Amino acid sequence: MCLYLLSNQFSNKRMRFLVAIFVLLCLNSNGKAQETLTIKYFGLAIHPFGDATAHLQPLKLDKKARFVLNTGLFIGYEKYLYEDLFSVKVIQGITSDCSNGLASVSHFGARVLLMKTKKHRFHFGIGPTLIVRESWNRFGDEYTSSGFFNEYDSKNFGELQWKFILYGFEIEYDYHFSDKNQLSFSFTPGIPATTISVGWKHWFHLKEFDRQKIFVPRKNKN
Repeated sequence: MCLYLLSNQFSNKRMRFLVAIFVLLCLNSNGKAQETLTIKYFGLAIHPFGDATAHLQPLKLDKKARFVLNTGLFIGYEKYLYEDLFSVKVIQGITSDCSNGLASVSHFGARVLLMKTKKHRFHFGIGPTLIVRESWNRFGDEYTSSGFFNEYDSKNFGELQWKFILYGFEIEYDYHFSDKNQLSFSFTPGIPATTISVGWKHWFHLKEFDRQKIFVPRKNKN
């Protein structure tokens, strides 16, 4: 759904510019650069202040739908452009939304390494994100739109709701349990919902880089 809407709704200069920048970054990087593949299960959405449409969310864990179970799969491809500090990443997801309807998420953006130890890594990502879902107007008078999502009538998919977010954020934590494999958690803060997913990250080319350290001379003991 996301790819279909991208081709029909976002054929403007800004979108073409963003895609061109992403492709050029990938092409201009070292052919032996590190690459990763990520597969994650999306299982929880959080509405910090509750949600006005809680009555339409069958898998909510509380009356105000602060916590809602979801089902979905995210697949991501990441390519490092400078050592293991800076990368670009593409993510495509197919999920159920909070109403248990079909939804799709497409994202690409930049990633930076915030912290690294032998077993642990923290990354921060930012980039444009497109969310498309089955229109909640299918619930009739039970649903009142907040205006957050845009409406689109597709000949192939019927009524859709979509939102393009120019600055989508992601905080990722990876636990290194083997040479090329990590347990990976993603936390995506946002309004009106925050999402949490967990899965597996595989490194195709894993390198270790020596970081420059500040040399502090030892004091001579007399």
